[in-house]
Amino acid sequence: MVEQATQLLEGVEFTHRWYRQFLQRLLGDGYDFRTFSGELGDGDVALRHDVDLRIDAAVEMAQIEADLGVTSTYCVLLTSPLYNPLEGEHRESLQKIDSLGHEVALHFSTHEYWPAESPPEEADLETRVAEERAILETVVPPTETVSFHRPPSWVLDYDFDGFQNTYGPGFFTDIDYIADSSQRWRDDPPPLEALPETMQILTHPGLWGEEDASFDKRIEMAVSHTCSHASRNARREFMNGGTN
Repeated sequence: MVEQATQLLEGVEFTHRWYRQFLQRLLGDGYDFRTFSGELGDGDVALRHDVDLRIDAAVEMAQIEADLGVTSTYCVLLTSPLYNPLEGEHRESLQKIDSLGHEVALHFSTHEYWPAESPPEEADLETRVAEERAILETVVPPTETVSFHRPPSWVLDYDFDGFQNTYGPGFFTDIDYIADSSQRWRDDPPPLEALPETMQILTHPGLWGEEDASFDKRIEMAVSHTCSHASRNARREFMNGGTN
């Protein structure tokens, strides 16, 4: 069965079908899926999703995982140009992800506060992270997990006192780290023939869909989706019976 799954997975497609088969391969190999709340051991996978583009895409991926009994962590931006996690529809989507048994955590952008080449004092960073975590916790249950958006070098391989960094050494350099960032899996796919014993896997739900598409196309689709969403909501709020 493992050999058959490997053959099916050869040639990465950024489709939900490929992703489901990838998870089935991991389950078939006996991996256990863990959150970032404790140390990882042999046979453990910390599965993480940075929600950069579309929350609705995250819901689709969360449902696939729930159907397979897989637990993962979805990291959400409060500073995204493409979605507002406090908006009613998006808030309900995040609560849906939580109800499926997944963790919803903060995806924190240092770039909104400091230049990449000018790291802040650790206390200042932890204060800003705590502020954003408190906002997210008005939507979903609290968690200490934090993922950094386009992480600068000064957050890599570092443990913070105030939260659990997904780029801390226990989840990053001490184990294998496999990411689909910018769809790099097309040229450098996961090593299916020799998967590591312990690993963190990062995907970006907005890069995946029912049909395969390039990275640039996924970005265009996300922008188009955001514009349509904003137009629909604005018309409902201000034009179709809305009042001042």
